[in-house]
Amino acid sequence: MTKQRTLALAVTLALAAWASAASAASGTQIDTAIDKGLAYLSGAQNPATGYWAYGGYEPAATGAAAFAMLSQQSHWAGNAATYQANVDKAMSYLLSTATKIDVSTRNDGVKICPGGAAACAGVFWNAAGNEDTYTTGLIAPAIALYGATKGAGSVATASGPLAGMTWGQIAQGINNVFAAGQSTANQGPNLRGGWRYTLGQPTYDSDMSTTQWAAIAMIYTQTLGATAPAIVKTDLANFLAFTQNPVTGAGCYQGPGSGICNHADTGGLLLSLSFIGKDATDPAVQKALDFLDTNWTQSASGTWFGNFDHPYAMWAEYKGLELNIGLDDTSVISNLRPGGCTTSGEGPTSPYTCNWWQDYNDWLVSSQNADGGWTGYAYWTGNLATSFYLPILGGTEIPVPAPEPATLAMLAAGLLGIAAMRRRRNG
Repeated sequence: MTKQRTLALAVTLALAAWASAASAASGTQIDTAIDKGLAYLSGAQNPATGYWAYGGYEPAATGAAAFAMLSQQSHWAGNAATYQANVDKAMSYLLSTATKIDVSTRNDGVKICPGGAAACAGVFWNAAGNEDTYTTGLIAPAIALYGATKGAGSVATASGPLAGMTWGQIAQGINNVFAAGQSTANQGPNLRGGWRYTLGQPTYDSDMSTTQWAAIAMIYTQTLGATAPAIVKTDLANFLAFTQNPVTGAGCYQGPGSGICNHADTGGLLLSLSFIGKDATDPAVQKALDFLDTNWTQSASGTWFGNFDHPYAMWAEYKGLELNIGLDDTSVISNLRPGGCTTSGEGPTSPYTCNWWQDYNDWLVSSQNADGGWTGYAYWTGNLATSFYLPILGGTEIPVPAPEPATLAMLAAGLLGIAAMRRRRNG
Protein backbone atom coordinates (compact mmCIF):
# COMPACT_ATOMS: atom_id res chain seq x y z
CA MET A 1 0.00 0.00 0.00
CA THR A 2 3.06 2.18 -0.34
CA LYS A 3 2.33 5.33 -2.28
CA GLN A 4 4.53 6.01 -5.27
CA ARG A 5 6.43 9.31 -5.14
CA THR A 6 5.71 10.04 -8.80
CA LEU A 7 4.13 13.36 -7.96
CA ALA A 8 6.98 14.46 -5.74
CA LEU A 9 9.55 13.52 -8.34
CA ALA A 10 7.66 15.39 -11.02
CA VAL A 11 6.63 18.52 -9.20
CA THR A 12 8.14 21.99 -9.33
CA LEU A 13 7.79 23.67 -5.98
CA ALA A 14 7.95 27.29 -4.88
CA LEU A 15 10.63 28.72 -2.63
CA ALA A 16 9.94 30.85 0.42
CA ALA A 17 7.00 33.25 0.33
CA TRP A 18 9.24 36.28 0.31
CA ALA A 19 11.25 35.14 -2.72
CA SER A 20 8.99 36.40 -5.48
CA ALA A 21 11.37 35.68 -8.35
CA ALA A 22 12.91 32.45 -7.03
CA SER A 23 12.96 29.24 -9.00
CA ALA A 24 11.01 26.28 -7.67
CA ALA A 25 12.48 23.21 -6.03
CA SER A 26 12.64 20.31 -8.43
CA GLY A 27 12.05 16.62 -7.83
CA THR A 28 15.81 16.14 -7.97
CA GLN A 29 16.27 18.74 -5.23
CA ILE A 30 13.68 16.97 -3.10
CA ASP A 31 15.48 13.66 -3.51
CA THR A 32 18.79 15.30 -2.71
CA ALA A 33 17.28 16.83 0.44
CA ILE A 34 16.04 13.39 1.54
CA ASP A 35 19.45 11.84 0.90
CA LYS A 36 21.17 14.58 2.89
CA GLY A 37 18.68 14.20 5.73
CA LEU A 38 19.29 10.45 5.92
CA ALA A 39 23.03 11.02 6.01
CA TYR A 40 22.57 13.57 8.79
CA LEU A 41 20.57 11.15 10.94
CA SER A 42 22.99 8.32 10.28
CA GLY A 43 25.91 10.44 11.42
CA ALA A 44 24.08 11.78 14.47
CA GLN A 45 23.35 8.36 16.00
CA ASN A 46 25.44 7.29 18.99
CA PRO A 47 27.39 4.37 17.49
CA ALA A 48 27.85 2.59 20.82
CA THR A 49 24.35 2.76 22.29
CA GLY A 50 22.23 3.10 19.15
CA TYR A 51 20.24 6.10 20.36
CA TRP A 52 19.90 9.65 19.10
CA ALA A 53 20.73 12.15 21.83
CA TYR A 54 17.95 14.44 22.98
CA GLY A 55 18.52 15.68 26.51
CA GLY A 56 16.92 12.79 28.38
CA TYR A 57 14.33 12.05 25.70
CA GLU A 58 16.56 9.57 23.88
CA PRO A 59 13.88 6.86 23.43
CA ALA A 60 11.48 9.34 21.83
CA ALA A 61 14.13 10.81 19.50
CA THR A 62 15.35 7.32 18.62
CA GLY A 63 11.86 6.14 17.72
CA ALA A 64 11.30 9.21 15.55
CA ALA A 65 14.69 8.88 13.81
CA ALA A 66 14.32 5.15 13.18
CA PHE A 67 10.86 5.72 11.72
CA ALA A 68 12.16 8.50 9.48
CA MET A 69 14.96 6.30 8.16
CA LEU A 70 12.68 3.31 7.62
CA SER A 71 10.06 5.44 5.89
CA GLN A 72 12.68 6.47 3.32
CA GLN A 73 14.19 3.05 2.68
CA SER A 74 13.81 3.55 -1.07
CA HIS A 75 16.53 6.21 -0.75
CA TRP A 76 19.08 4.00 1.01
CA ALA A 77 20.69 2.85 -2.26
CA GLY A 78 24.46 2.49 -1.79
CA ASN A 79 24.14 3.29 1.93
CA ALA A 80 21.76 0.40 2.59
CA ALA A 81 24.18 -1.58 4.76
CA THR A 82 25.02 1.46 6.90
CA TYR A 83 21.43 2.59 7.29
CA GLN A 84 20.25 -0.94 8.09
CA ALA A 85 22.88 -1.07 10.82
CA ASN A 86 21.57 2.27 12.12
CA VAL A 87 18.00 1.03 12.47
CA ASP A 88 19.11 -2.36 13.84
CA LYS A 89 21.04 -0.60 16.61
CA ALA A 90 18.10 1.71 17.25
CA MET A 91 15.72 -1.23 17.62
CA SER A 92 18.08 -3.04 19.97
CA TYR A 93 18.23 0.09 22.12
CA LEU A 94 14.45 0.54 22.12
CA LEU A 95 13.73 -3.09 22.94
CA SER A 96 16.17 -2.92 25.85
CA THR A 97 14.63 0.27 27.29
CA ALA A 98 10.96 -0.74 27.12
CA THR A 99 8.81 -1.32 30.18
CA LYS A 100 6.50 -4.32 30.42
CA ILE A 101 3.65 -4.45 32.93
CA ASP A 102 0.41 -6.36 33.46
CA VAL A 103 -2.83 -4.50 32.74
CA SER A 104 -6.44 -5.57 33.04
CA THR A 105 -9.02 -2.76 33.16
CA ARG A 106 -9.42 0.97 32.79
CA ASN A 107 -10.11 2.96 35.93
CA ASP A 108 -13.84 2.55 35.34
CA GLY A 109 -13.55 -1.25 35.53
CA VAL A 110 -13.97 -1.91 31.80
CA LYS A 111 -11.87 -4.89 30.72
CA ILE A 112 -9.44 -4.04 27.95
CA CYS A 113 -7.56 -7.29 27.25
CA PRO A 114 -8.14 -9.15 23.95
CA GLY A 115 -10.70 -11.94 24.20
CA GLY A 116 -11.90 -10.75 27.60
CA ALA A 117 -8.79 -12.08 29.37
CA ALA A 118 -8.42 -11.11 33.01
CA ALA A 119 -4.94 -9.65 32.44
CA CYS A 120 -2.54 -9.03 29.58
CA ALA A 121 0.85 -7.53 28.88
CA GLY A 122 1.26 -3.79 28.46
CA VAL A 123 4.32 -2.31 26.75
CA PHE A 124 5.42 1.33 26.84
CA TRP A 125 8.48 3.58 27.02
CA ASN A 126 9.27 6.13 29.67
CA ALA A 127 11.45 9.25 29.36
CA ALA A 128 12.37 12.46 31.13
CA GLY A 129 9.31 14.09 32.66
CA ASN A 130 7.38 10.79 32.55
CA GLU A 131 6.06 11.69 29.11
CA ASP A 132 5.22 8.08 28.31
CA THR A 133 2.45 8.84 25.84
CA TYR A 134 4.56 11.05 23.59
CA THR A 135 7.50 8.67 23.78
CA THR A 136 5.52 5.50 23.08
CA GLY A 137 3.59 7.25 20.32
CA LEU A 138 6.84 8.14 18.58
CA ILE A 139 8.26 4.64 18.96
CA ALA A 140 5.21 2.59 17.93
CA PRO A 141 5.36 3.51 14.21
CA ALA A 142 9.04 2.52 14.08
CA ILE A 143 8.22 -0.78 15.79
CA ALA A 144 5.51 -1.38 13.20
CA LEU A 145 7.70 -0.65 10.17
CA TYR A 146 10.63 -2.65 11.49
CA GLY A 147 8.46 -5.51 12.75
CA ALA A 148 6.81 -5.79 9.35
CA THR A 149 10.19 -6.53 7.78
CA LYS A 150 10.78 -9.34 10.29
CA GLY A 151 7.27 -10.74 10.44
CA ALA A 152 4.68 -10.11 13.14
CA GLY A 153 5.08 -13.68 14.44
CA SER A 154 8.85 -13.60 14.77
CA VAL A 155 10.48 -13.13 18.18
CA ALA A 156 11.82 -9.60 18.53
CA THR A 157 14.48 -10.20 21.17
CA ALA A 158 15.83 -12.96 23.38
CA SER A 159 16.87 -10.66 26.22
CA GLY A 160 15.70 -7.67 28.22
CA PRO A 161 12.20 -6.71 29.39
CA LEU A 162 10.53 -7.92 26.18
CA ALA A 163 12.41 -11.22 25.93
CA GLY A 164 10.50 -13.87 23.99
CA MET A 165 7.79 -11.51 22.74
CA THR A 166 7.00 -11.40 19.03
CA TRP A 167 6.66 -8.13 17.14
CA GLY A 168 2.92 -8.69 17.03
CA GLN A 169 2.77 -9.23 20.78
CA ILE A 170 4.74 -6.05 21.40
CA ALA A 171 2.31 -4.16 19.17
CA GLN A 172 -0.63 -5.62 21.09
CA GLY A 173 1.08 -4.70 24.36
CA ILE A 174 1.29 -1.09 23.20
CA ASN A 175 -2.43 -1.09 22.46
CA ASN A 176 -3.20 -2.71 25.79
CA VAL A 177 -1.39 -0.07 27.82
CA PHE A 178 -3.01 2.77 25.88
CA ALA A 179 -6.47 1.22 26.38
CA ALA A 180 -5.81 0.83 30.11
CA GLY A 181 -4.58 4.43 30.43
CA GLN A 182 -7.47 6.12 28.62
CA SER A 183 -9.46 8.64 30.64
CA THR A 184 -12.98 7.58 31.49
CA ALA A 185 -16.22 9.06 32.79
CA ASN A 186 -14.53 9.09 36.20
CA GLN A 187 -12.62 12.15 34.96
CA GLY A 188 -15.79 13.98 34.03
CA PRO A 189 -17.84 14.28 30.84
CA ASN A 190 -15.36 16.44 28.91
CA LEU A 191 -12.11 14.55 29.50
CA ARG A 192 -13.58 11.09 28.84
CA GLY A 193 -11.74 9.42 25.99
CA GLY A 194 -8.40 11.24 25.89
CA TRP A 195 -4.91 10.67 27.25
CA ARG A 196 -2.31 12.65 29.17
CA TYR A 197 1.38 12.05 29.87
CA THR A 198 1.81 8.83 31.84
CA LEU A 199 0.89 5.25 30.95
CA GLY A 200 2.33 2.86 33.53
CA GLN A 201 0.67 4.80 36.33
CA PRO A 202 -1.80 6.90 34.37
CA THR A 203 -2.76 10.35 35.57
CA TYR A 204 -6.13 10.00 33.81
CA ASP A 205 -6.38 13.40 32.23
CA SER A 206 -6.75 14.48 28.61
CA ASP A 207 -5.22 16.94 26.17
CA MET A 208 -5.22 16.98 22.38
CA SER A 209 -1.46 17.19 21.97
CA THR A 210 -0.98 13.99 23.95
CA THR A 211 -4.04 12.18 22.64
CA GLN A 212 -2.82 12.19 19.05
CA TRP A 213 0.10 9.94 20.03
CA ALA A 214 -2.27 7.26 21.26
CA ALA A 215 -4.12 7.46 17.95
CA ILE A 216 -1.02 7.27 15.75
CA ALA A 217 0.38 4.42 17.84
CA MET A 218 -2.76 2.33 17.41
CA ILE A 219 -3.02 3.18 13.71
CA TYR A 220 0.44 1.71 13.17
CA THR A 221 0.24 -1.24 15.56
CA GLN A 222 -2.82 -2.51 13.70
CA THR A 223 -0.49 -3.29 10.77
CA LEU A 224 1.06 -5.99 12.98
CA GLY A 225 -2.36 -7.38 13.90
CA ALA A 226 -2.93 -5.48 17.15
CA THR A 227 -6.47 -4.59 18.18
CA ALA A 228 -8.14 -2.29 20.69
CA PRO A 229 -11.50 -2.63 22.44
CA ALA A 230 -14.32 -0.78 20.70
CA ILE A 231 -14.84 1.51 23.70
CA VAL A 232 -11.46 3.14 22.99
CA LYS A 233 -12.83 4.75 19.83
CA THR A 234 -16.32 5.53 21.13
CA ASP A 235 -14.92 7.29 24.19
CA LEU A 236 -12.25 9.06 22.12
CA ALA A 237 -15.04 10.51 19.97
CA ASN A 238 -16.36 12.21 23.10
CA PHE A 239 -13.09 13.98 23.87
CA LEU A 240 -12.55 15.02 20.25
CA ALA A 241 -15.97 16.67 20.17
CA PHE A 242 -15.19 18.57 23.36
CA THR A 243 -11.73 19.74 22.39
CA GLN A 244 -12.58 21.19 18.95
CA ASN A 245 -13.40 24.89 18.79
CA PRO A 246 -16.98 24.98 17.41
CA VAL A 247 -16.43 28.37 15.75
CA THR A 248 -12.97 28.16 14.17
CA GLY A 249 -12.78 24.37 13.83
CA ALA A 250 -9.33 24.28 15.41
CA GLY A 251 -8.17 21.51 17.67
CA CYS A 252 -7.53 22.85 21.16
CA TYR A 253 -5.22 21.65 23.90
CA GLN A 254 -7.95 21.07 26.48
CA GLY A 255 -11.03 22.50 24.83
CA PRO A 256 -11.64 26.02 23.52
CA GLY A 257 -11.45 27.39 27.05
CA SER A 258 -7.77 26.43 27.32
CA GLY A 259 -6.81 29.30 25.02
CA ILE A 260 -4.46 27.04 23.06
CA CYS A 261 -6.07 26.21 19.73
CA ASN A 262 -3.45 25.75 17.06
CA HIS A 263 -2.14 23.97 13.96
CA ALA A 264 -0.50 21.11 15.85
CA ASP A 265 -3.62 20.22 17.81
CA THR A 266 -5.73 20.54 14.67
CA GLY A 267 -3.46 18.11 12.83
CA GLY A 268 -3.74 15.74 15.78
CA LEU A 269 -7.51 16.20 15.76
CA LEU A 270 -7.71 15.27 12.07
CA LEU A 271 -5.58 12.19 12.62
CA SER A 272 -7.69 11.13 15.59
CA LEU A 273 -10.96 11.72 13.75
CA SER A 274 -9.70 9.46 10.97
CA PHE A 275 -8.77 6.84 13.57
CA ILE A 276 -12.35 6.71 14.87
CA GLY A 277 -13.78 6.41 11.36
CA LYS A 278 -14.57 9.96 10.26
CA ASP A 279 -13.81 10.96 6.68
CA ALA A 280 -13.45 14.26 4.83
CA THR A 281 -17.23 14.61 4.52
CA ASP A 282 -17.71 14.72 8.29
CA PRO A 283 -18.59 18.22 9.62
CA ALA A 284 -15.90 18.11 12.32
CA VAL A 285 -13.27 17.16 9.74
CA GLN A 286 -14.45 19.91 7.39
CA LYS A 287 -14.23 22.52 10.15
CA ALA A 288 -10.68 21.44 11.03
CA LEU A 289 -9.67 21.57 7.38
CA ASP A 290 -11.16 25.05 7.08
CA PHE A 291 -9.06 26.21 10.04
CA LEU A 292 -5.87 24.93 8.44
CA ASP A 293 -6.73 26.53 5.11
CA THR A 294 -7.50 29.90 6.70
CA ASN A 295 -4.32 29.90 8.79
CA TRP A 296 -2.03 27.96 6.46
CA THR A 297 0.63 30.62 5.87
CA GLN A 298 1.37 31.35 9.53
CA SER A 299 4.92 30.81 10.79
CA ALA A 300 5.94 29.30 14.13
CA SER A 301 5.37 31.60 17.10
CA GLY A 302 4.84 31.55 20.84
CA THR A 303 6.16 27.99 21.19
CA TRP A 304 2.82 26.31 20.48
CA PHE A 305 1.46 28.22 17.50
CA GLY A 306 1.96 28.46 13.75
CA ASN A 307 2.66 26.19 10.82
CA PHE A 308 5.81 26.70 8.75
CA ASP A 309 9.08 26.25 10.67
CA HIS A 310 7.22 24.40 13.45
CA PRO A 311 8.34 20.74 13.16
CA TYR A 312 5.78 19.42 15.62
CA ALA A 313 2.91 21.22 13.90
CA MET A 314 3.97 20.40 10.35
CA TRP A 315 4.31 16.67 11.10
CA ALA A 316 0.95 16.63 12.93
CA GLU A 317 -0.76 18.44 10.05
CA TYR A 318 0.88 16.26 7.44
CA LYS A 319 -0.47 13.09 9.06
CA GLY A 320 -3.97 14.50 9.38
CA LEU A 321 -4.06 15.89 5.85
CA GLU A 322 -2.51 12.82 4.23
CA LEU A 323 -5.11 10.60 5.84
CA ASN A 324 -8.09 12.82 5.04
CA ILE A 325 -7.41 14.44 1.66
CA GLY A 326 -4.25 12.80 0.32
CA LEU A 327 -1.20 14.36 -1.28
CA ASP A 328 -2.81 15.31 -4.59
CA ASP A 329 -5.57 17.58 -3.27
CA THR A 330 -5.65 21.11 -4.65
CA SER A 331 -9.05 22.33 -3.46
CA VAL A 332 -9.27 21.89 0.31
CA ILE A 333 -6.06 23.71 1.25
CA SER A 334 -5.89 26.54 -1.27
CA ASN A 335 -4.65 29.46 0.82
CA LEU A 336 -0.99 28.77 0.11
CA ARG A 337 1.99 31.00 0.82
CA PRO A 338 2.12 34.24 -1.20
CA GLY A 339 3.92 33.56 -4.45
CA GLY A 340 2.72 30.01 -4.41
CA CYS A 341 4.24 27.12 -6.29
CA THR A 342 4.74 27.22 -10.02
CA THR A 343 2.20 25.43 -12.18
CA SER A 344 4.69 23.63 -14.41
CA GLY A 345 7.22 21.01 -13.45
CA GLU A 346 9.60 18.34 -14.60
CA GLY A 347 8.37 14.83 -15.18
CA PRO A 348 6.45 12.70 -17.66
CA THR A 349 3.52 15.11 -17.79
CA SER A 350 2.95 18.76 -17.02
CA PRO A 351 1.77 21.19 -15.85
CA TYR A 352 1.56 20.32 -12.17
CA THR A 353 -0.63 22.33 -9.87
CA CYS A 354 0.71 23.65 -6.60
CA ASN A 355 -0.88 22.20 -3.46
CA TRP A 356 -0.35 21.96 0.28
CA TRP A 357 2.20 19.13 0.16
CA GLN A 358 4.26 20.83 -2.52
CA ASP A 359 4.17 24.03 -0.46
CA TYR A 360 5.60 22.08 2.48
CA ASN A 361 8.25 20.40 0.36
CA ASP A 362 9.37 23.65 -1.17
CA TRP A 363 9.82 25.24 2.25
CA LEU A 364 11.71 22.18 3.51
CA VAL A 365 14.13 22.14 0.58
CA SER A 366 14.84 25.85 0.91
CA SER A 367 15.35 25.75 4.71
CA GLN A 368 17.53 22.64 5.02
CA ASN A 369 20.95 23.22 6.57
CA ALA A 370 24.15 22.39 4.71
CA ASP A 371 24.75 19.40 7.00
CA GLY A 372 21.43 17.83 5.95
CA GLY A 373 19.51 18.59 9.12
CA TRP A 374 17.00 21.27 10.04
CA THR A 375 17.40 23.76 12.87
CA GLY A 376 13.88 23.32 14.15
CA TYR A 377 12.01 25.43 16.67
CA ALA A 378 11.46 25.63 20.44
CA TYR A 379 11.45 22.07 21.87
CA TRP A 380 11.69 20.36 18.45
CA THR A 381 15.20 20.86 17.08
CA GLY A 382 18.05 19.04 15.38
CA ASN A 383 17.57 15.28 15.44
CA LEU A 384 13.85 15.48 16.21
CA ALA A 385 13.10 18.23 13.68
CA THR A 386 14.90 16.28 10.97
CA SER A 387 13.03 13.11 11.91
CA PHE A 388 9.69 14.94 11.56
CA TYR A 389 10.56 16.60 8.25
CA LEU A 390 11.99 13.65 6.31
CA PRO A 391 8.73 11.63 6.18
CA ILE A 392 6.95 14.73 4.85
CA LEU A 393 9.43 15.16 2.01
CA GLY A 394 9.15 11.47 1.20
CA GLY A 395 5.35 11.52 0.97
CA THR A 396 5.00 8.87 3.69
CA GLU A 397 1.61 7.16 3.58
CA ILE A 398 -0.07 6.77 6.95
CA PRO A 399 -1.85 3.38 7.25
CA VAL A 400 -5.60 3.58 6.77
CA PRO A 401 -7.21 3.02 10.19
CA ALA A 402 -8.85 -0.40 10.28
CA PRO A 403 -12.65 -0.44 10.42
CA GLU A 404 -14.41 -2.13 13.31
CA PRO A 405 -15.30 -5.85 12.93
CA ALA A 406 -18.96 -5.01 12.28
CA THR A 407 -17.91 -2.73 9.46
CA LEU A 408 -15.73 -5.46 8.03
CA ALA A 409 -18.72 -7.78 7.98
CA MET A 410 -20.75 -5.19 6.14
CA LEU A 411 -17.98 -4.77 3.63
CA ALA A 412 -17.83 -8.50 3.08
CA ALA A 413 -21.57 -8.47 2.45
CA GLY A 414 -21.14 -5.71 -0.08
CA LEU A 415 -23.03 -3.11 1.94
CA LEU A 416 -20.12 -0.70 1.96
CA GLY A 417 -17.86 0.12 -0.98
CA ILE A 418 -14.12 -0.05 -1.02
CA ALA A 419 -14.00 3.71 -1.45
CA ALA A 420 -15.96 4.17 1.76
CA MET A 421 -13.68 1.80 3.66
CA ARG A 422 -10.57 3.65 2.58
CA ARG A 423 -12.40 6.96 3.21
CA ARG A 424 -9.67 9.14 1.86
CA ARG A 425 -8.22 10.48 -1.33
CA ASN A 426 -10.02 13.03 -3.42
CA GLY A 427 -11.36 11.87 -6.72
